Amino acid sequence: MKQILISLFVLTALVSCRLYDGPPKTDHLGPAPAPHNGVFVCSGDTLFFNGDDKTVRWSFSIPFDELEGKGEGTYVFKLYNGHYRYDAAEEVTIYVGDKRHTFMMAGETTEDQIVIYVSDDGDDNKDNNIKVFKKIKD
Repeated sequence: MKQILISLFVLTALVSCRLYDGPPKTDHLGPAPAPHNGVFVCSGDTLFFNGDDKTVRWSFSIPFDELEGKGEGTYVFKLYNGHYRYDAAEEVTIYVGDKRHTFMMAGETTEDQIVIYVSDDGDDNKDNNIKVFKKIKD
C-alpha cells in the first residue's frame, strides 16, 4: 500500500510538472510595447526599422560581428533562445540569409532606445563596446 501511494504521488508530481524550455511568460510585464519603427542612430551607425517587428536595415561605419557596413535582414529579440519582447530581452539576433549575428543587450531597450554590446571588428584589440542607438524623432 505504501508503494502504491508513493507511486501515485510521484506520478501526480510528474504529470503536474511541465517541462518548459522557452522564455518566461510576460503577463507581469503589462502590455507588449510597439515594435521599433524609424531611424535609430549611434555615432556614425544607423539602424532602420519599418515597424513590422521583422526587418531591419543598417549602415555601420565599420562592420560589427561580420555584418557588412550596409545591409538588410530580419531580427528577433530573445530571452533563453526564444522570441521575446525587446524591453525584457537579453539579446537581439540579426539574420542575413543563413548567417546569424547575435548581440547581447547592454542596457534598457525601449521604444526609443536600443543598447547592445558590439565587437568592434576595426579595432586591433577586439574590445567589446556598448552602442546606444537612439531614435530620431520625426
